[in-house]
Amino acid sequence: MASRFIGGESGHRSVFGGTRSKPQVVGYTATMLVGVLGVMFFGWQGLAAGVVLGIVVFFATTSTANGSYWERRKRRSRWTGRKATGTDRFIPFTEEAWDQAQAEAAKLKKAKDKARVLGAVRERPDGADGMGWLDARPNRPGIAWHTPAGEEAYLSVAFATSGQLRGAESSQRQEAAQAGFGNLLARCAPSHSLVRGLQCVVRVLPPDLALNEAWVVDHLDPEAPADAVASYQQVLERTGEGTYVQRHIIVARWPLSEQFMTTAARYGKGREGWRALMKSEIGSMERSLRTAKMGAVRALSARGVVAMMLHQQNPNRLPLVVAGVNPRRLGLASQDVWNGHWVTDTDPTTGEEVVWGHRTARITAANVETGPRSPYWFLSLLRRGAAGGGVRSLSFGLEFIPAQEARILASRDIVRDTSAAISRASKGQLSDSETDVTLQAAQARGADLRPGSGHHGVNWIGHITISARTQAELTEASRQLEETAANGAGIEKLEWLDSYQAAASGTTWPIARGMQGGHTTLGARVMDRLAGNGEKEEQVA
Repeated sequence: MASRFIGGESGHRSVFGGTRSKPQVVGYTATMLVGVLGVMFFGWQGLAAGVVLGIVVFFATTSTANGSYWERRKRRSRWTGRKATGTDRFIPFTEEAWDQAQAEAAKLKKAKDKARVLGAVRERPDGADGMGWLDARPNRPGIAWHTPAGEEAYLSVAFATSGQLRGAESSQRQEAAQAGFGNLLARCAPSHSLVRGLQCVVRVLPPDLALNEAWVVDHLDPEAPADAVASYQQVLERTGEGTYVQRHIIVARWPLSEQFMTTAARYGKGREGWRALMKSEIGSMERSLRTAKMGAVRALSARGVVAMMLHQQNPNRLPLVVAGVNPRRLGLASQDVWNGHWVTDTDPTTGEEVVWGHRTARITAANVETGPRSPYWFLSLLRRGAAGGGVRSLSFGLEFIPAQEARILASRDIVRDTSAAISRASKGQLSDSETDVTLQAAQARGADLRPGSGHHGVNWIGHITISARTQAELTEASRQLEETAANGAGIEKLEWLDSYQAAASGTTWPIARGMQGGHTTLGARVMDRLAGNGEKEEQVA
């Protein structure tokens, strides 16, 4: 079975050595400027100011088990701001809800208290901020249109699949499945592809025995002994006890780039051209997923996507059941706490009120132990004991990097890590474990990306959301998930996205959220400019 090195690296090397966070790079750059300019204009006083600033930057940005001081301060500031503006609550917008909020605000004297009450009533939940629909027609693939604040606009389509492997499969079947998915990624990676990212979502939940019970009702002998009927009911209950089923969804992401706009213009004017282009792209993606051994594949309608989102907020709802679903009602009433996102809704079968708490963590390469891994390295997170048996969603976002650019980045990282190792050795210093690990990972990337291999680069990030009925159950599930991640998956630390858990929940919804596009190199941007836009140039000629 093929394996790859995926852990140990959080980004490419900075000019200060190693992989530095953005606050560290900005802080050290400012320190250098202050020191140089200070010496020029103020002498030793300016140099002292630069040294003091450097010490402050070091202690503020150095990562610890609980993150850096800068990160902790930012989380506290974010939480204080959310409570002040009322965005720690979400009330789905309706005329009735808005009128009620206005009436409640009218009773308050302070303007900030009024703003807090009105701020809770919004059209979109935090996890789906800026989301609308390019095509929300029934029985057609739902094309979501996203304009999240501060990010590039994009379209997304979700595809429900039956999964690559079902039950015990041969090693040949597993290898064919791996190769098929790798070929799918390779086809999407070149710069001419309009698809620039995929999200792989796995939903883990207890089995639904309704079909088994319905079969019994249809085939039950009216004269069957009561003890036999009760015995079969016990069989169903024991069969479902301790077992879980998985639902797989692949979400494709099309950024609304200049290349997309130009290509869509060939299919028609305005949004009609977008829809015509997306019809072709969706058909191509469905064929690619089937070729990648994903089993039965179908594009979800807008109502199907929202039905899954509502199910993830309230697991008492059945997944992908679209009856009564409005594609423009994306969220349920909720209340955030520091380390959780609590949703209040009703059980569709009983009509009783139910409350579900959710908590989301981020999985990054920096917190994954470096070493060869199989494609099933995170399988332990999907098993029953991973989060105390609770329902959960696991999502991995993939952003594609064309092979040429990925090779340049890998080569640069190898050169800088090797240079750092040689410099230490020449000074007689001991080896640095962090640099040794990143060098090993960079060399593995370089070997995978050699010309002729057919491989391209990828940025990835994982998110996992766990759900429970009470705060005690959610806390226990969090603890068990951390243990499973460390012992079973080699994940040294889960980064809990506390202080904005409502928005974090959206990272595991089938809408391709949670991954900020990587920054291309200056050389790649120059080459893109030199390449121009071939289709537009043909039209002008």
